[in-house]
Amino acid sequence: MIYVLRYALIALYTLIWGLPATLIGPFDRRGRIVCWIARRWVRWIFATCGIRVEVEGVENIDPHKSYVFMSNHQSVADIGAIVSTLPADFNFVAKKELGWVPFFGWALASSVGVMVDRSNHARSLASLQRAAEKIRAGTNVIIFPEGTRSRSGALQEFKSGGFHLAIQAGVPVYPATVSGSRRIAPKGSLRVESGTVKIVYGKPIATEAMSVEDRGQLKAQVRRAIEAGFDPAFQNPPTEDPRAA
Repeated sequence: MIYVLRYALIALYTLIWGLPATLIGPFDRRGRIVCWIARRWVRWIFATCGIRVEVEGVENIDPHKSYVFMSNHQSVADIGAIVSTLPADFNFVAKKELGWVPFFGWALASSVGVMVDRSNHARSLASLQRAAEKIRAGTNVIIFPEGTRSRSGALQEFKSGGFHLAIQAGVPVYPATVSGSRRIAPKGSLRVESGTVKIVYGKPIATEAMSVEDRGQLKAQVRRAIEAGFDPAFQNPPTEDPRAA
C-alpha cells in the first residue's frame, strides 16, 4: 500500500511541477526556470519517499565555469541526487526516447535537454555539436556515459560521445559518483524504497590540451575517478559488469 501511495503522490507532484515546466520550457532558452522547478519537484519526491542525499565535494564546483558532469548510472534516483545537489544550472544529454515522457520529458526536450538519436549517427553527431555550442555559451551538461542503468551497480562500458563532446567544447569533465541509489529504485522494479543516497563530486579533469584521438585516455581517467568515489558503506565496491557491451 505504501508504494501505491508514493506513486500517487509522485504523479501528483509531477502534474503540479511538470505542467508549468512544460509550458515554460520552450521560452526558457537557458533553462534556469526549468532547473529551479526540477529541483523542487525532486525534493518533494525525495521527502515523501524518505530519501536522504548526502553530498561531498560540491564546494569544489566553480559556479562561474562550465563543465561536462559525468556520473555512474544505476537508478533513476541518480538523476534526482544530481539535480537536487548541483549548485549550477544544467542541461542533460539524453536519448531521444526520454523526450516522450509526460511533462518533464517534454520540458527536458524543449529547454534543458539535448536529445540524441542513437539510431542515426549523423543526427547523433549534430546533437552533440549543439551541446558543445551550449557549453561554450556558458552552460553545464550532465551525461551518464554508460548510456543506461546498471542492474548490478558495476560500471558498464562507457560510450564515447560524451568524451568527444567535452574535448570538442574544451571544458573539464567533472566526475560524480552515486552510491546506494540501486537499493532505492533498482532497474526493473516499480518500488521506490526509503534510504540514503550518497553523491561524491570529485575534481575536474582538464581537456584543453586533448584532441579527439585522446578520448580513450580521457575515458579511462574519468572511469578511475568515478570508481574512486564509491562508498562501501552504501554499496559494495563494484567490479566490472560481465554483461557490459
